[in-house]
Amino acid sequence: MDYGLESVVRLESALVAATDRGIAGSPEVLFPRDLLNRMPPIYIADATGRFTLFSPEFEEFISTVFNVKRDDDGNLFAPEELLGIFRHLEKGVSEVKLRQTVQMGGETKHFRSFHVRTSEGGAENGTETGYAGIYTDVTLEAEAVIGAAQTEARFQDIIRSASDWVWETDVDLNLTYVSSRISETLEMPLGSLVGRNIFALGVFENSSDGLRGKPDLVKQRSAFRGRIFLIADNHNRVRRISLSGVPIYQEGTGDFIGYRGTGSDVTNEHDAIQSARRSQRELETSLQELRDRNIQLDFALDEARLAVTAKTEFLGKMSHELRTPLNAIIGFSEISERKMFGDLDEHYLSYFQDIKGAAYHLLHIINDILDAVHLESRSLQLYPLAIELDELVTQARSYVAVRAEDAGLDISALTCPAGIIIEADPDRTRQILVNLLNNAVKFTETGGSVGLSVLASSDTHVDITVWDTGVGIPEDQQDRIFESFHQAGAGIMSSPRDGTGLGLTISRQLARMMGGDVTVESKPGQGSRFTLRLLKSSEALESDTVPQADGSAKTSKT
Repeated sequence: MDYGLESVVRLESALVAATDRGIAGSPEVLFPRDLLNRMPPIYIADATGRFTLFSPEFEEFISTVFNVKRDDDGNLFAPEELLGIFRHLEKGVSEVKLRQTVQMGGETKHFRSFHVRTSEGGAENGTETGYAGIYTDVTLEAEAVIGAAQTEARFQDIIRSASDWVWETDVDLNLTYVSSRISETLEMPLGSLVGRNIFALGVFENSSDGLRGKPDLVKQRSAFRGRIFLIADNHNRVRRISLSGVPIYQEGTGDFIGYRGTGSDVTNEHDAIQSARRSQRELETSLQELRDRNIQLDFALDEARLAVTAKTEFLGKMSHELRTPLNAIIGFSEISERKMFGDLDEHYLSYFQDIKGAAYHLLHIINDILDAVHLESRSLQLYPLAIELDELVTQARSYVAVRAEDAGLDISALTCPAGIIIEADPDRTRQILVNLLNNAVKFTETGGSVGLSVLASSDTHVDITVWDTGVGIPEDQQDRIFESFHQAGAGIMSSPRDGTGLGLTISRQLARMMGGDVTVESKPGQGSRFTLRLLKSSEALESDTVPQADGSAKTSKT
């Protein structure tokens, strides 16, 4: 039988009244058997804890929950849990009410229990004889409460995940409910928000619908969505809330009773958008400036190309034009030096020799300029061949031998082992060697030495080092000497030695075009070492022997 709450209260009252009237000792009078069989779990127990009256549902209850069974004599005694309640009642407590959750038949059940003491002769003068109680199944009620709590929790979770704000007002737009997120956003306690008029907190931002500031929502009674509501937080920072709301009406009468709605704090998004727009404007400005500069650079580059082209053409034409009269000067000087048309005075003969020397020097300068022009315009052609290195060294040595002898230099170490075959353009390799030897002789004082050594730097390259005991090169100048028209030591207080300052520049570029390089090691006052690295020839003879960097010798074979 399903007993409602009112029925249970009446049963509890009847139980108390029965115990007060002192008729608990006659349980059959209080609860006839037919009635007892239809009652919820109910019991009466004596002072020893033996149940003297109980309903079938009570026996099933304690059997299932407390695992209590009748003894051999058919008696049923209270479990330890109920004995604890009885001891509590013995201390003078008038009644005990409990709520219990138990497992019965694989289901979770919720019970409310009510326990009192029984007496004989009335509650005031009677003798307490035992205990009585009733268990009421409140599972449906508990499940409804739990369901409501779960629904509320689910609702709050949805609020937290879907929106910053949930709010509700009365007919005068005073807040009657606000979610906790509103308090967090504004950094204000919830209690200070409930009861305040919503427009005491802020105003709507101007919008395209013509509503400005504080619209009369009470008169309009219309829904709105995504309106920006400006509100100051506890630190007087203006927050932007995207607010939406709908009017609510009384179900029975249809009377307007307020607004209910949601909102989201879009302050950070708004600030991010504004920052992005500022950055975009700055980027567009920078991009336009970059375009303008690129246009200017294009004009400047075109002008530079024209200037380089004009310079190259001018230098090329000038050099070719100068070589023609120079060849005539050299030719007439040599004819005069050989006295092909009769004897000459020694003074005149000396003059012609000087003229020829100056002409050859000028021709060397012109050739350097032409090479530099061709290298810059990438029009210089190389013709690599397999060639004996010692032949090139011997030829280059002959070019500087007289000058070295006149300068009082020792060039006895200016030799190259035979049998070393390189892959290079013969004329350009000879030109590099002559440039390096000329510099060594030029910058070595009388009594010094100039020499050459050859080492295999790897299986594919050979290093030819021209060394001297000359003035050396400061460390901060060692990279700059390979720049065009630069000479170490040339400055306001000193004059460069004869030359254009193009020799090393041309030598390095030619070496790199042939798969090699030119490098320098030098210390002021201790001389210099210029190393020309060139490729070994793939057609090297079996007897080719090249000294190794570790002092050994290596024979390459075809």
